Amino acid sequence: MASGTVNGTRMTIRFGTDGWRGVIAEDFTFENVRTVAQAVAGAMRDGKVTSPPVPIGYDVRFLGARFAETVAAVLEGNGIPTTLSDVPVTTPMVSCQVVATGAPLGICITASHNPPAYNGLKIKAAFGGSAPPEMTARVEALLGRTAPRTGRAPDTRVSFLPGYVPRLRAVADLAVIRRAPLRVVVDSMHGSGGRLLEQIVRGRRARVVTLRGEADPLFGGSAPEPRPENLGLLCRSVVQSRAHVGIATDGDGDRVGACDETGRVLSPFQIFSLVALHLIEEKQWTGGIARTFANTLVAERIARRFGRPFFDLPVGFKHVARLMLEQDILIGGEESGGIGVKNYLPERDGILIGLLLLEMLATGDRKLSRRVARLEKEFGRYAYRRTDLPMPVEDARQAVSRIRDKPPSRLGGLAVEEIDALDGVKLLFGETGWILFRGSGTEPILRVYCEARTPALVDRLIRAGLERLRRS
Repeated sequence: MASGTVNGTRMTIRFGTDGWRGVIAEDFTFENVRTVAQAVAGAMRDGKVTSPPVPIGYDVRFLGARFAETVAAVLEGNGIPTTLSDVPVTTPMVSCQVVATGAPLGICITASHNPPAYNGLKIKAAFGGSAPPEMTARVEALLGRTAPRTGRAPDTRVSFLPGYVPRLRAVADLAVIRRAPLRVVVDSMHGSGGRLLEQIVRGRRARVVTLRGEADPLFGGSAPEPRPENLGLLCRSVVQSRAHVGIATDGDGDRVGACDETGRVLSPFQIFSLVALHLIEEKQWTGGIARTFANTLVAERIARRFGRPFFDLPVGFKHVARLMLEQDILIGGEESGGIGVKNYLPERDGILIGLLLLEMLATGDRKLSRRVARLEKEFGRYAYRRTDLPMPVEDARQAVSRIRDKPPSRLGGLAVEEIDALDGVKLLFGETGWILFRGSGTEPILRVYCEARTPALVDRLIRAGLERLRRS
């Protein structure tokens, strides 16, 4: 959390798990955006950066293009050249543009999966991944130190596609996907993914139909997050069209969701595990496996089976990105469907992971349900659910602290075998599962995550966990 005073106005801005987010016209205002942009400019000057223009993109949210122009104007006013995208783009497209042009950093105006009332600002480092904590801490420290210096945003706009598609080709075999007689339904949830996956794949035998590909700042009235409760349309469409798979991306295209040919939604854990196995067994790529704190037990089992290094990290893909820069990491992911793989960037990308799922189906069994069944037979069957409780940030922090300070010895009839406070507080029940209590890094929400052997056990543990929160 950081605050500053500019022209007599007190404001508080926090860079959370990935960027700064706020409610439009309340927290996310043009004035505050200028203040953040000025702090970014100050941090860049501290590093004595002189380099190619800073790419600035935006998603489909309300006034996204205007906010992007506002950031560009402030950076230009500080003598830092910028490049604006010509259309709404996914966040990974901004990341690829940074690396393709050798820029010192990039900025995307997006609130990712948050509800329509939100907008936000993500900073992408020179390596193409989420800004590391020390970078955002420096920006926070400079908030309000200097009044914004406003110049003029560039008149020309640039396509970020030429810097993006070649990086997809370096990972996914697009020719193999296009040749396969796959039937695919994509749900872009009215986000900036649009018809991008359809356009990349079309041209040969593969057939892709896009749902909710039209830009809508209101996202059809719900949060653009590929969770089961938001994927009913995708599941019905897959069954009705007899498609092999349904793929969904979130508001800014860096998260993925999926359903099989029967319309059953896969958990992010299953997607992560299937992609990991595909990279190991079919592509025969090397590298370790990294998961964030709220991710699946199966990830560690896959690492053990194939003798791969395994890493458990705090929540937030920025931690995965840092590890990818330091070590040979095959795949890293978080519980929300944000997954990154080697030979790309240290960055998550929902469209890329969707392409890898298609490559997997194109090169073997095209029944996704059978692949999931084999995964469960070899590594164990688990159910997963996340429950979000709207709660002020400080209240959520205190609730988690109370459980950490006085953890239960049993919950939902199970003995708590271990307690891990790496990020929030996690109660572990051995091979049976776990439950995690953690305040969101992007919204005023307390999240309760649970993975266990059966859906009924997940429900029981979450009910017991919520009761524990109520009593604490």
